Amino acid sequence: MPPSSSATIMFRNEMWRSAPAGILDTAYTTFGMIVAVKVFDASDAAKAMFLGSPRIGMIAAIFVVPMLLRMRSTVAQTAAVTQLVAGLCFALSALFPHSEVMFITGISLGFILFALQIPLMTQLYRTNYPPAKRGRLYAITGIMRALGAAVFSWGGGWLLGWNLEAYPWLLWSFALMAVLSGWLTYGLPATPWEVPESGDRSLWRSWRWVREDRDFRTLLISWMMMGVGNLVAFSLFVEFLANPTHGIALSADRVALLTGVVPLLARLASTYHWGILFDRAPFFVVRITLNLITAASILCFFLGDNEWWWGAGMALSGLSLAGGNLAWALFVTKLAPEHAVAEYMSVHTFLTGIRGVLAPFLAYAMIEWWSFTTMAWICAGLVAAASGFIAVRKKGERIGGREARPELSEDEAL
Repeated sequence: MPPSSSATIMFRNEMWRSAPAGILDTAYTTFGMIVAVKVFDASDAAKAMFLGSPRIGMIAAIFVVPMLLRMRSTVAQTAAVTQLVAGLCFALSALFPHSEVMFITGISLGFILFALQIPLMTQLYRTNYPPAKRGRLYAITGIMRALGAAVFSWGGGWLLGWNLEAYPWLLWSFALMAVLSGWLTYGLPATPWEVPESGDRSLWRSWRWVREDRDFRTLLISWMMMGVGNLVAFSLFVEFLANPTHGIALSADRVALLTGVVPLLARLASTYHWGILFDRAPFFVVRITLNLITAASILCFFLGDNEWWWGAGMALSGLSLAGGNLAWALFVTKLAPEHAVAEYMSVHTFLTGIRGVLAPFLAYAMIEWWSFTTMAWICAGLVAAASGFIAVRKKGERIGGREARPELSEDEAL
């Protein structure tokens, strides 16, 4: 492939962007909740609001594609602007680090804005990466992203273990990483948006694909079942280990190690292999396998009674996240026509946002009435049921096994 090709530029910038993006992941998965629990002793409603904030952005993402059509902007520029503004919101929380309201508001707004660019990035992956190696190229940058997150989780956990009051330094780091990520995104190939032949630019035009594509509709239903179970459990990982109310109350550095470093190491070890499977195996086989690993991780973590069990559960969670993140971000590239990838992804992202907003509130309601053991069995059951739904509905069919439109040949791949 010529050095000046769009795939080379895309891959190079994504490699540079992966570490900042990985560091930002830790703000949501680990350190935001540690600060909320250990520093502010935040209410369940405040913690649920923080955990649901990226999902609010995902809901709003359904409007991004039609707005892009009206702005006559490029995909990369619009994605970059949302990340840069998100960096300013993270800076807001860092400017007022001792205010719980400003902390929750700033970091939540940052994640809302950061989520808006997800369908746009998927469009860029579809347009610029060759189909024969799209999963592997995404996986390589995913490995770098996980490595950056793992190193920062270890360093941030050590910092909070040494002095919990040093958390404002983490907030400034998140603001800086968001700005850096936006700057690198701005340098991605400038993919203009195709105006649809019908001229339809309504804000809800993307939903027509749910009606017209049965495979897409089936996967959306299955993903909703799996996502509710997974996200409810995910919302309580740090809560389960850090909050003294539940009888464990591990120190901040131990929580960061178990919920940050351990799953990220598992992601590092498995991401590239998931990329190979994504490129070569039928998608529904990959999705069912991921679901079963996810169910096992939930049961292992919440039914365990010591750090070895919790670590094993988080390692399985990291294994499933390695493939799950890749599958979540790229599966529409196997179904959608090239010009409609962002529209497919905006619908997928919208529904992810709906369940993501509801899941934290549902999670805290469930542990108010039930034990963690009961909650774990319910969540694992939903995830397993999602696999059964795919297997029954799509047995022997082609789901995820083709590109919607011919692209680069193997000889033209990286």
